Amino acid sequence: MIGIENIEHVVVVMMENRSFDNLLGWLYNDNADPPPFNIPARQPIAFEGLEENKYSNRLLAVGGPNVYASRPPTGWPPQNNPNVVPTPDPQEEFEHITAQIFGRKDPPANTMADMSGFLADYATVPGAAGSAGQIMQSYGPAEANVINQLARNFAVCDRWFASCPCQTWPNRGFVHAGSSDGHINNDDYELYGIPTIFNVLEDRQIPWGVFSDTTLIPSLTKVQFFPRLNDYEDHFYKLSSFLRRCAAPAGLPGAQLPKYSFVEPRFVPEPGLFKIDYPNDYHPPHNICRGEQFLAQVYDAVRRSAYRDKILLIITFDEHGGCFDHVSPPTGAAPPDLSPVSRDQQTGFKFDRFGVRVPTVVISSFVRPGTVFRAPEGFAPYDHTAVLATLRDWLKLVDEPGKPFLASPRIVAAPTLQAILTLSDANEKTDWPVITARCQTDATDESLQTPLNSVQKSLLATVSRDQGKISDIHASAAHAKSLVTYADALDYLHPPADTGR
Repeated sequence: MIGIENIEHVVVVMMENRSFDNLLGWLYNDNADPPPFNIPARQPIAFEGLEENKYSNRLLAVGGPNVYASRPPTGWPPQNNPNVVPTPDPQEEFEHITAQIFGRKDPPANTMADMSGFLADYATVPGAAGSAGQIMQSYGPAEANVINQLARNFAVCDRWFASCPCQTWPNRGFVHAGSSDGHINNDDYELYGIPTIFNVLEDRQIPWGVFSDTTLIPSLTKVQFFPRLNDYEDHFYKLSSFLRRCAAPAGLPGAQLPKYSFVEPRFVPEPGLFKIDYPNDYHPPHNICRGEQFLAQVYDAVRRSAYRDKILLIITFDEHGGCFDHVSPPTGAAPPDLSPVSRDQQTGFKFDRFGVRVPTVVISSFVRPGTVFRAPEGFAPYDHTAVLATLRDWLKLVDEPGKPFLASPRIVAAPTLQAILTLSDANEKTDWPVITARCQTDATDESLQTPLNSVQKSLLATVSRDQGKISDIHASAAHAKSLVTYADALDYLHPPADTGR
């Protein structure tokens, strides 16, 4: 094994709700600016991105003009801010994703996905009818420079798909457990009781940690898997702890990052000391500049680390969030275990096809700059369970008596990231570039009347107003659902004492 045998720390950062085309579709141009390397090798070298006047949707199935995928985003009323496109929030429930990729919510069996329904589905969002064309706009290297520069200087996958054509919670279930436990939507914030990679690591006494860029809101990972992770409070930290651990001197293992770190952005607006701390997760319609700044901060902490050559950093997104992508998701996905069939009996979905492409960048001193990778032809594509397959092989997480590994055929089928670490010596890698976000934000670029999305409400449902800690999610779900806007969320939150962890 080249490279991966020298890795001592794996860090996964999972952002929110952007498609590959939306952020990285213009990264390379096969004709004028092809990528330097493909894994596996391809001739000619290629990148599956966007081209001017090539990919389009119609607002009406019959008649009406084509609206082409384009860049850069433009300011749309009433915000008139290109950094918050698309506004309002696109739809991401299972039935809407189905409509986006098939052009209808009830496609006949064996219908081929043609990615034709994004525009028409977005036009049904309240407030979007007159501005639906923005769903076809995307960010190029000039507008989203951080994620594009990271992709150019390290490795990017141009065929990494969400694990299922579903919402945030189900897809995050796959990165943590190899299954969504049968859920295809966020499903009234119903908690997941299935084993996670964190339980596997805990059983084997392998250090792990979840780091969240929040002050008052609990970790989304802990909220989602509360029945399985409730006893591990000492493994959940603030982002400041991640930054301190990256800055620890080499040779001090106890002060450094754990073996496996999972990093979460800020999903919910929170009252800061002198200002409002707005979400930095990229979720539309959040200002992408905050997501860019967050990624730059995490990357810079790893870049400056005295032991950065021992760190593998993976940046990905849980799902596409309704944003346009032109590549049809593959079928033939291995159904997960547990729960290989949807709990929603109306759909009968068997988790046998993947979701829409999402951006995924792999950063390491053992990665050749300018690499574009995908799974070999004839094999399962990359999806979120590739993270679990990589951890399995890297840490040799075989079944042990009373300590099984995660039993999901999806993980068994998934490719790993071993083949991406092609440099045999970290010294072959030139110094990691300094990357800072070009776009800036100010206090006027987000409104306190911005509607709360279902992920934000699920997190607010866990906050006890009086005690500032996780409470019974079902007892508080009804109250959280009554919260409508950012202003409601800020009023609902009651700051607890800062523990400084």
